[in-house]
Amino acid sequence: MNKTLVINGAEVTLESLEQKAGSVHFSYNGKAYAFRSTRAEDGSFVLEEELTPGVWQRDSGGAWKSGKETRTVQVGGLEARITETLAANTGPAAGALSPLAPMPGLVRQVLVKKGDKVAKGQTLVVIEAMKLQLALPAGGDGVVEAVLVKEGELVAEGAELVTLKGSA
Repeated sequence: MNKTLVINGAEVTLESLEQKAGSVHFSYNGKAYAFRSTRAEDGSFVLEEELTPGVWQRDSGGAWKSGKETRTVQVGGLEARITETLAANTGPAAGALSPLAPMPGLVRQVLVKKGDKVAKGQTLVVIEAMKLQLALPAGGDGVVEAVLVKEGELVAEGAELVTLKGSA
């Protein structure tokens, strides 16, 4: 996945970028930054910045989609737009067979395990996002190669949840 980051209208280059469910780590102008997001009991998200290893400070902020491929994030007085361009047909998540998280959410149920045979349309994972429960189905007949999430885990938009291998 290629990323372009625009902060307050200026395009910036990140020296490194690592994303995991609920967190992002990157370097900019030689300084390392780490942010994490957790879900609060009321359904909102809490954004925190790591000031020193293991010391986190809560930031006020928010995030929203502002276009088909653009997400706008605001932290304090800083606003950033992140444009994501997904590479075509690369990696196991590229096919329609394995489900991807359609938005950030909380994994409520994992209904399969490694080695299970599944049919097209069968629900594999249920996630909750914005108080909605979304059943994510298999894109075709196959066998579960890996389950990449656990119940109670927060996932990012586009995260691969289950890896399927098509039936021959």
